[in-house]
Amino acid sequence: MTNQRNATERLISKGRELVKPVVHGVARRALPVVERASGTRYVRERNAGGATRKVKPGGTTKKVAADTARSYRELATVLKGRTSAEVDGWTSAPTKKETEAKLRELRRLQAGSILAESLISGSSLGVSMVDSARALIDAGRHGEVVSMGLNLRQRPEHTQIGRALLGMAYHRSSDSEVAWAEFERVKDRELIISAAAEYYPTALDTLGAEALPLIEQSNQTGDTERWTSKAVLRTAESAFCIDAFEHVRTLAEDRLAWEDDKLEPAIRYELSRMLDWLPGGVHLQPLTTTPGKRNFGVLSYDQPGIRSRNIGDYIQTVASIGHLVRYENLKFTGDSGLTELLTKLRGTVKTERKYSGAEAELNLVEVYRDGNVYQDIPEDTWYIAFGWYMHDIFGKSFNIPFHPNLRPILLSVFVRYPEMLTPDAIAYLKKYGPVGCRDWQSVAVLRAVGVPAFFSGCLTTTIDTLYPSHGPDRRSGTLQVDWLKGGKGPKKKQTVTAIRDKSFPENLELARSWVSDYAYKYKNVLTSRLHANLPARSVGANVEFEPKNKSDSRFGGLYGINDAEFDAIRTGILDKLAVIIPLIASGASEEDIYAKWVDITEADMAVADAYLAEANLPDASSSEISSAIDAIERPRPETGTTDVYLSVSKGENNLVSALASSIDDYATGSYRLWVASGALGTKQIDAIRTNLTRGTINVLESVNYPGINDADELVQALLPAIFADHDRLVVLPAAADVSADITELSGTELGTSLLGAKRDVRKTRTSGLTLMRRIASAFKDDHEGALDFVFASHSTLTEDFIVFDPQVSVLNLTRLRSEGIVERVIGLLKTVGINYVDSLQVAIGGRYTEFDTEWNVRAHWETVDSPKIVNWRGQSRHRGHMALVP
Repeated sequence: MTNQRNATERLISKGRELVKPVVHGVARRALPVVERASGTRYVRERNAGGATRKVKPGGTTKKVAADTARSYRELATVLKGRTSAEVDGWTSAPTKKETEAKLRELRRLQAGSILAESLISGSSLGVSMVDSARALIDAGRHGEVVSMGLNLRQRPEHTQIGRALLGMAYHRSSDSEVAWAEFERVKDRELIISAAAEYYPTALDTLGAEALPLIEQSNQTGDTERWTSKAVLRTAESAFCIDAFEHVRTLAEDRLAWEDDKLEPAIRYELSRMLDWLPGGVHLQPLTTTPGKRNFGVLSYDQPGIRSRNIGDYIQTVASIGHLVRYENLKFTGDSGLTELLTKLRGTVKTERKYSGAEAELNLVEVYRDGNVYQDIPEDTWYIAFGWYMHDIFGKSFNIPFHPNLRPILLSVFVRYPEMLTPDAIAYLKKYGPVGCRDWQSVAVLRAVGVPAFFSGCLTTTIDTLYPSHGPDRRSGTLQVDWLKGGKGPKKKQTVTAIRDKSFPENLELARSWVSDYAYKYKNVLTSRLHANLPARSVGANVEFEPKNKSDSRFGGLYGINDAEFDAIRTGILDKLAVIIPLIASGASEEDIYAKWVDITEADMAVADAYLAEANLPDASSSEISSAIDAIERPRPETGTTDVYLSVSKGENNLVSALASSIDDYATGSYRLWVASGALGTKQIDAIRTNLTRGTINVLESVNYPGINDADELVQALLPAIFADHDRLVVLPAAADVSADITELSGTELGTSLLGAKRDVRKTRTSGLTLMRRIASAFKDDHEGALDFVFASHSTLTEDFIVFDPQVSVLNLTRLRSEGIVERVIGLLKTVGINYVDSLQVAIGGRYTEFDTEWNVRAHWETVDSPKIVNWRGQSRHRGHMALVP
């Protein structure tokens, strides 16, 4: 190993060691912060060879802490960023912000070390750059990789390297199409092999089956053997999600043939597990059935991507079993493990919950919640479809519609990702609805896309069916389950890795024992977990429920409810399934069962109707808006002149001159630029005005509105009212470079759309419903306000929409005024407290026209060969204001 590599590794190793907690006693409050930053645990005493050794309470411990703190400062001062001088090792520790910043800088040094070591060892520049870029991306330095990619792409001799780096960066941050636009132009085989972990998954995610010849070619040339094992795994995952199972098999089996010392154990495990899900694998083996008996599914939690290790999932299944075993004349066949377990649980049913019922028999089968499409499900299999829908498969696809042989009773459903609601999924849910939702946010989401839905609450409220009283209540003490506040009492974590190695019946037994502790052992339960809270409350424990975020979408209608509301949820679920389960067991037809389901949920649907009908977003009044702008002089339109509002965020005032010059350079007609009052100084305005040849720059008069402090955001919200006589207005950010005629953008055909903009290409901004959920989650402790916002923002929607980027936009001012968008955006800015961009998303929804990518290129997330506007807002402005053209 080289001296440079040794030195860097020593630096990184020392850094990791010294960011460990350096205090205890008075400074113990700082311990969790440093632990999180360093990924270590603080050990106060180390016992050599098992011997017990007491640490002196006085000067020795204090001296060690102080020496460690001094060493930390000596190391930290050579790294970029502020280093606190107040870290004394006894009463204060480094802040979380500081330690994380130092760790980021250490990772950046590590990436540089990878580049140098790779070059020293004889690798090509391209391969070395790919390895280093991957390390930077993993360290959160995405923008730096984009900068390198842009820099290299514009140099003819390094264009291929630049495109490979950009493809890698966009693979992590943007739509697959954006990344593939770079990757598909990389022809250097060495670069493709070194970037295989990003290149081939991107190709499959973008092109689907059309990308399979690329893999076949790599196999034929022997290139696949040179891929990293991680590249094989990631490519196999993408191939699996497009059902290219033979390609998956080839990739997995070839790599599994490697010797153990060449293949990481974790990747060997994942590839072996993937083979089990292919045709002929264990998961497609025929399930045990009894001829002539109706099949009933018991929900399990395996799928190709990951198997649940949350005991709360299995607690839900135990609760569902209670609705079967309460019928004394209902017999079970099929899966031997399940039949034995249900026979055992039948003996634990509360006397008051028992029903004789008609004699019938159900054949039990295990049904995977998130992976049932990969099972051999027998025909006419009914089941209660409850819980978290969906856990995606390899982060790419969802198991919905479910297996065609399944007949779901959709009850206690939580919709985690609105992105799962594809047209096929929506049609499927409509067919088998109404959907009983565990939380009110899921009701709102499903209603927004046209799926009939109502609030049912959680199935675990009924788990007390299986926990009868055994005499006097002898519970005592307090149990903490993922409790965040500390205190006395034993502690448990609901995430149990060991359950992945147990059979399904064993995990159900384990879940049953967890709830037994709530029912018979502990008087009090402190928890941040929903599926510790509700089951413990169901069996009569005193529960204090404090989740990390009370406005989390999982908790709408389940946090802060009183005993009467809790009992109403439990009774509602018991009553509904008391009708449906016997009907299924009797062999009733599908039509009759779903007709009855519609009938017994009618009242709950009416409640949901009423809740949504009462919901309204906090619109500002027209009179308040008039008061804010009546005193100002409003611009008058001029024939043949394009009006452009320049949005100037904090720190962008020095960019306006360059933007104005670029607009002037390409303009073919007259234009007027407008900025908010106070955005620029008088001298700046005069200097810009002097340099313009085809247009002018003007300052809008100052406006104020109570409760809104950001001047630029207020002006943008008021633009339709300020430009009251205009039909159209172009909006540009100050941090933009223009290389086209702005009047061309102004002429965008809008029709009845409210504005023209480009869809947001970032992976985290694909769904409007997801954005609204994220906004609601930010309400934190105001969980009631979060619910009100969800109801109101979803109540007028008929479908999800793709989020747009309004930073570069063409406003249809006439339509915006007639639709009351100003009142809505101002109301959201003032009352909800979200920013202008998100407020506009909520107000506009999907009513916009998407214009060409070239008119708004955001280099951190995309590039094009001939950009008309490059938007640098919120991004590092690359050296030399480099163009995106190679």
